[in-house]
This record gives sequence, C-alpha cells and structure tokens, in this order.
Amino acid sequence: MLNDIFLFILNGGGWALKPILEKISVDKMGYFYFTFVRYFVSGIIAIPFIIYQYNRHGIPKKYKNDRNAFLYDVVVWGSVVSVVAISAIGANYYLLEKYNSNYVTPIAEGILLIFNAIFSCIILGERFTMDMMIGLIFILTGIFFFYRKHL
Repeated sequence: MLNDIFLFILNGGGWALKPILEKISVDKMGYFYFTFVRYFVSGIIAIPFIIYQYNRHGIPKKYKNDRNAFLYDVVVWGSVVSVVAISAIGANYYLLEKYNSNYVTPIAEGILLIFNAIFSCIILGERFTMDMMIGLIFILTGIFFFYRKHL
C-alpha cells in the first residue's frame, strides 16, 4: 500500500514536472528539434533496458516462443504508437513554444482525459458511466475557463 502511494506520487510529480522541463527545452531549441531529440534520446536510454528484459525474461509468454509474431507486433504496434505519439507531442511542443506551460498543460491534459474516455469505450469496449459523464463535463467546464479569453 505504501509502495503504491509512493508510486502514485512519483507518477504524478514526474508528469507534473515533465511539461515544465519540456517548456524550458522548447524555448531553448524550438518545438521541432525538441520533438525528435526527445524521442531519439529516449530510444537510446531504452536500449539497455530492452536488452536486460530480453536476456532475463525472453519474449512475453503469450507469444509461446513465436519470435516472428513478437517481432511483428513490435514493429507494427511500435510504429503505430510512435507515429501517434510524435504527432501529438509535436503539437504539444508547438503550443508550449507559443504559450505558458500553466496554460497549455491543463487544457491538453483535460482534452487527453476526454479523448481517453471516448477512445477507451469505442476501441476497447470499456464501460462509460453517468459518473464518468459528469466528471467529463466538469473537465470541459475547466477547459472552457482556461481557454475563454481566446474565444
């Protein structure tokens, strides 16, 4: 329980600090360069972790040692998610270059929550409740208050 609380704090604090550090980076090198530099550096950092995981655990058990199926999923899903992520983060960095982090991040994160709820229902078939609808209305209201000076 205490470990989970620490992890929630680390997760929340890390994701709160990330846009501030991104704003500093975007202001220094521009949104376009930083978009790709970030993913390039992340890829380099990931290599030893991938090698460690593979050497220690092999491929996930669900593939039943079918390396071709695993490689196929790595290439296909890695490519799809990377294209979506780079497109989204490029837009985010452009907005961070143009506006303050305390303006961009709450709006972007609010919209992220709304689309996540919608896409989870459509793509994954997850349930959507009335409480979730009310929560999303509150999020939309918050986004309106942040953005209203630009309307």
